[in-house]
Amino acid sequence: MSRTATGFSGQGYEVWVEEPAERRAVRSTRLVDRALAELTLDDGRKLLVDLTGQLEPINNFNGQAVVTISLSDPELAMLSPKEIRSRLRILPDIHWCAHWNDRALAAKGDAEAAQAACDALDNWSTEDEADFSGSLSPDIDEKTARQLRRETLLHREVKAILEREQRIATPSLEIMVTRDPPDEFYGDWESDTLRMTWLTAPRTLELDDVQLERRLGRIVPDVIGILGGRQIYMEGITDTWISGGFEEEIEDTYSLAWPLTLLVEVTVTHGIDEEKQQRICELNLPTLEIDLSLLGGRITPENLHDLIVNQTVGKRWVHHPVYPIKERELNAALDKHPVTLRYRERLIELRLPRWLAMPVPHWANHYLEAVTAFHDANVLIRRLQRQHQGNGPKPKLLGTESDAWAQLAEAAEALSAHGLPGAADPIMLDEAGLVARLLSIQRNTGVGYDVRTGYQVLNAIMQSGKDNKRWDTLYAIAVKTYNLEAHFTTDQVRKYEGWRQALITKVDVNDDGYMRPATFDAVLCVLFPDMAERINKGYGRLPGQE
Repeated sequence: MSRTATGFSGQGYEVWVEEPAERRAVRSTRLVDRALAELTLDDGRKLLVDLTGQLEPINNFNGQAVVTISLSDPELAMLSPKEIRSRLRILPDIHWCAHWNDRALAAKGDAEAAQAACDALDNWSTEDEADFSGSLSPDIDEKTARQLRRETLLHREVKAILEREQRIATPSLEIMVTRDPPDEFYGDWESDTLRMTWLTAPRTLELDDVQLERRLGRIVPDVIGILGGRQIYMEGITDTWISGGFEEEIEDTYSLAWPLTLLVEVTVTHGIDEEKQQRICELNLPTLEIDLSLLGGRITPENLHDLIVNQTVGKRWVHHPVYPIKERELNAALDKHPVTLRYRERLIELRLPRWLAMPVPHWANHYLEAVTAFHDANVLIRRLQRQHQGNGPKPKLLGTESDAWAQLAEAAEALSAHGLPGAADPIMLDEAGLVARLLSIQRNTGVGYDVRTGYQVLNAIMQSGKDNKRWDTLYAIAVKTYNLEAHFTTDQVRKYEGWRQALITKVDVNDDGYMRPATFDAVLCVLFPDMAERINKGYGRLPGQE
């Protein structure tokens, strides 16, 4: 008898159960009708013999045994009654339609099929089902419930494996950045594509503790592994390729420490969506995905154990804190690569006529508008991030890949083409950079700051540490130029005057910490022409710099 159990995955698990053959004498025979005979065996059991050969298997398990044999078979038709009696054994040419022990056989088969599904990690015990059903939402559909059952079962199994073995094989860490030639080069100039890749060797991580589905921030990882007190370091190599051709390989000259917490996500049917990916990145912990759907076929405890402990197939790093660090390093290295420098020089040649065709004031206004738009957009995004509720992804800040930044960068390049370099320097452009702070003072409102008044920005400047004082004379010039003091309260006037007098004292003795280089004076005079006269007087500038 064949019996089948359906696992949580929807796969069927078929088993075959049977009764052993036995030899019995026939005590008596009774013809029920022309096509059916009833045999009474020596142990009292009765057996119905169907002579048509057409009777189908009976599934009602009423305890009656039935076999069928076709007497229309030419071979049987030629047999004598004695020969037919000698053939009345349950052999392949005689088929069971029902058996006395069908009910017990079916129960045995069902149990073995269910156990086969359990052995394939596709079913669980009645106790596990009772625990799971107690926490299941009543309005969930059956298909989703089956998926949740299997995911829960596999999460438990992975955790049990990690608890027993206290280790997990992880794939290499890899981050790649590319630099394509600008669109303007199409069909006109060289078109090499730069690629830099940093990667480490795969490694096995030793774990001290394993926890299942404990909330961290806005996510509940499937498994949390604690690496304990052992400090692990990452060492890798960086490969550089130009248009698919290998250029060089460099080993790391320093090591980065590995965080002591590892998150493991076990995916079975649905992968990690964009929202969860963003939440994982916000948490900024190493997160490993084990995608069991990539394995194909049925999963057994043995091959799952081998996968978790020894293999890297089906595993990928969803996030690692080293990724943004290495991405910045690789991008900085690409910025200095000779190919990139040649591209930049060529771009300037191509764009220079357009930049020079427009006067400096045009690009100065364009630059200030772009700076304001970029920083104000990020102020709004930060506000939305703080107010964010629910399960949706948080909005992302604008970065150097945004259109707003591209407009800002082009205006800075145009100013440089007009002999006014420095507008693209981070000291100028950071959210707490020179331009955002000077605009805040000029306009008496926060630019790049989520505040309402210029004094609030000035207050942040006055409270900055001793390492950030070299530009303070520019802020004092802006306060004077744009008459920000007219908006001060009495207490604010007193506080500002104390800060200003301290600044004057430091400048009078040429304290290097308070003296600025002349690096940005020229471009600032163009961006803030009302300040130009005071800037050009050189107050607060390092001696000997013009």
